[in-house]
Amino acid sequence: MYNIFQTASPSATDGWVRIADTNNDEKKTGPESQGNKGSVVPWVGTAGNALPFGYTGSSHLNWAAALHSAGDTYEVSTQNALDRYGFKAEIDTGAGAWQDADGPTGWKHQTDIGLIKADEDMWVTLKPSVVTGTGFDIQNFGITVFTGMDTNTGNYSHHGSWNNATKPFTSDNPFGTTGLTYLTHSGTVDADNGLSFLALAGQIYSVYLGGAGVGRWNANVADYKLEISTAANTSPVPVPAAVWLMGSGLVGLMSFGRKKEKTA
Repeated sequence: MYNIFQTASPSATDGWVRIADTNNDEKKTGPESQGNKGSVVPWVGTAGNALPFGYTGSSHLNWAAALHSAGDTYEVSTQNALDRYGFKAEIDTGAGAWQDADGPTGWKHQTDIGLIKADEDMWVTLKPSVVTGTGFDIQNFGITVFTGMDTNTGNYSHHGSWNNATKPFTSDNPFGTTGLTYLTHSGTVDADNGLSFLALAGQIYSVYLGGAGVGRWNANVADYKLEISTAANTSPVPVPAAVWLMGSGLVGLMSFGRKKEKTA
């Protein structure tokens, strides 16, 4: 599922969920909407072209993936959007979007945001890579995964930083959002080294992705491909302590019974 919002410049913020004309110049833009005014931007791949998973937040949102069965592999990319829906979605990020080389800090402007929802409990592994020939070669990416999705319906500004001393990637809601609880992160993710987490059935997860420490947020913008692979949750079901106590009690009774029979 992809947002159809398009920018005029690769370094401009993409993924706006609404557009508006608040300065009365007869041109609707994403920044003018502040994320909560004007018209909702249609999506491809969703029922009725609505926002995915009932999203109500005001922060920008680029893509969403519904994971149906463990063992399947999915792809998020401009080419995937073109192949599936005939639309060239803007799936790109800056070399320093997750963590700027001059910071260190991340920047809202070029950090891409996606949503993941699994139909069953499964392990999810994320492996991003640069699409050859589309821009600067981002050596590695940073990804932060949050449980939940943005529910803040107030004004949203794409200007500003995150992933720093005041808004670390290990905190909840670093974009000034609400509804996000930090789950996990990695600043060294690429096509060979993925970030894995256990996705619970029905739970929505937010993925914040960008280049990590290899350039500036507003330069060296490149298209990326995100491979989402899944695996069955094979963790053993924990046995309640009460069951173990009952079991040990039964063993004790059985031993006592055998002892009596032997000495009778």
